[in-house]
Amino acid sequence: MHSLPIIDLRQTEGLAERIDQACRDRGFFYLVGHGVDPALRAAMFDAAQRFFALSEPEKARWHIERSGIHRGFDPIGWQALEPGQPGDLKESFYLGVDRGEDDPLVKAGTPNQGANQWPDEALVDGFKQAVQAYEQALNALSHRLLSLMAAGLGLAPDHFERYLLDPMPVLRLLHYPEQPPSEALLPGQIGCGAHTDWGSVTLLAQDDAGGLQVQAADGSWFDAPPVEGSFVVNLGDMMARWTNDRYRSTPHRVFNPQGRERYSIAYFFDIDYHAEVSALPGCFSDANPPRYPPTTAGQHIIEMYERTRASH
Repeated sequence: MHSLPIIDLRQTEGLAERIDQACRDRGFFYLVGHGVDPALRAAMFDAAQRFFALSEPEKARWHIERSGIHRGFDPIGWQALEPGQPGDLKESFYLGVDRGEDDPLVKAGTPNQGANQWPDEALVDGFKQAVQAYEQALNALSHRLLSLMAAGLGLAPDHFERYLLDPMPVLRLLHYPEQPPSEALLPGQIGCGAHTDWGSVTLLAQDDAGGLQVQAADGSWFDAPPVEGSFVVNLGDMMARWTNDRYRSTPHRVFNPQGRERYSIAYFFDIDYHAEVSALPGCFSDANPPRYPPTTAGQHIIEMYERTRASH
């Protein structure tokens, strides 16, 4: 029977090795003992639920098309993560590094860098405060995770810090309505189509509704049920590319739950926009040469965004 390992950050002996093994075997694991205040998480879920409870015209005030940099609200069906399938049965709200006009990346016209769209505080009181506090905690946890991954790869624990001078993490609030009647569905339409993530590492907080599934090496699917207080950690395509496929970027999908809604919060911890991604030391040799040409983190993410937009 397939399942995901549970890694407790409080159990420090052999921790880097356990994370390394999970990244090789599954590319997925549960993280507990992480130290993120449950109150921050609860406030974030509360803010998300209150936003998604707004009317469609109200939410549309912050539609992602008004942004120009993939920030804001995208309605149900806007994205199709599985190529060739109908739009996903989810709605979401994207937030990133809130860069002002004087930010060097903004002044340089760097794609997808700029200001967030923030919901009106009169409609969703405390939204911005909850987001910023949560992002600060997840940023610190992500730095710690990458340090442990570096150690597991035989690198200096601070190896990845040179790629994290001005990172571009993205926070995505997600709402899946309860499973619609079958006659209302298009063939192959589910909450979130099968896909891999794009960047380095994702930390997912999910409620207790269930619905997340992970693909095993044999192509079968298994449930990744909620583990209270945990984050589901998974690796993206960029990390697989970086490690020359030593680490796995594993397909996963979501089914809308029966008879209830589902909320989750994904934190995509992506590195500096202009950072070059090429095979890491120790991940290639004469017998196992680099499998991918160098790229930059920013170019990779932009290509993936465009690939997964549903037709409008």
